Amino acid sequence: MYEPLVSIHIICYNQEQYIRDALVSAVEQDYPNLEIVIADDCSQDTTRAVIDEIIGIYPMVRITKLFNPKNLGITINSNAGLALCKGELIAFMGGDDILLPGKIKQQVKWFAEDERRVLCGHDVDWINQHGELLGVRSSNFVPMVSGIGAAGFIENGTPYAATAIMVKRSRIPSYGFHPGLPVVADWKLWIDVIGTDGAYGYISGIWAQYRRHSGNITARRTWKITRDVLMTCVLSLWHFQGKFTCSWLQYFFRRLPKAMKSQ
Repeated sequence: MYEPLVSIHIICYNQEQYIRDALVSAVEQDYPNLEIVIADDCSQDTTRAVIDEIIGIYPMVRITKLFNPKNLGITINSNAGLALCKGELIAFMGGDDILLPGKIKQQVKWFAEDERRVLCGHDVDWINQHGELLGVRSSNFVPMVSGIGAAGFIENGTPYAATAIMVKRSRIPSYGFHPGLPVVADWKLWIDVIGTDGAYGYISGIWAQYRRHSGNITARRTWKITRDVLMTCVLSLWHFQGKFTCSWLQYFFRRLPKAMKSQ
C-alpha cells in the first residue's frame, strides 16, 4: 500500500480564534504516516499558547512548531515552514481553515494512481468567522479542471483554493515560494510544480473549508495583490522561457472586461 510521509504545512499569524480548529482538523486526519509543520509569524495574541496546548493534547502526533522571533511576512514565513517539511507529499492550509475527515487519505490515493501526477486539489466550502457555511464554493468562481502542463492552470486562474492543494515535494523549486512575491506567492508555486509536463487534477467532493473574514489577505484587494499577480506572470514567463505567453494573454483578456465593468 502506498503510504508516503505527508507533511501538512500550516502558516498562521494572530489567529487565536481559529487555530485550534485548524490544527485539530489536521491532527485528526485518518492517515497513518503524517507530520504537521506549523509556522507562526510572531503572533501577538494567544495563538502560540493554543498551539502548545494542542501539542500537549496530541503527543503521539508528529508536530513541528516554528515560532518566528519577529514578523517575517507571508512568503518568508511560508518558506521557513516549508524548509521543515520532510514529506514526499505536502498539503497546505492556513491557520484559519479546516480540513475535513479523509482529505489526506483521498489525495494520497489520487497520487498513487499515476506517477505523472504532481498536484492535486479539490473543491472547498466557504465559511464565515463563526464557522457557518456561506453557500459558496471555490468551484463557483473557477471550475474544477485537470490537465498536463500549467497552460490551463494559467488561462483560467488557479482552480483550487490553497487549502485544497497537495503537491509532490520533489517538484518544488529550490526557492520554494518565490521571494519576489511577498504577499501572494502560492499561484507561482503551483505553476512551478506543474511546469510543462506535470499532471494536475482533483478529487471529487468537498474536503476542506476556507474561512472568509476581514483578516484575509485576499479579502483586501490592495495594489500589493495586483502587483504580485502581474509579477507572477513576469516571473513564470522568464522561468519557462516564454512558453506560457499565450496562456497569460488568455488570462488577462478574460479578466479585462470584468475590470472595466468595476470602474
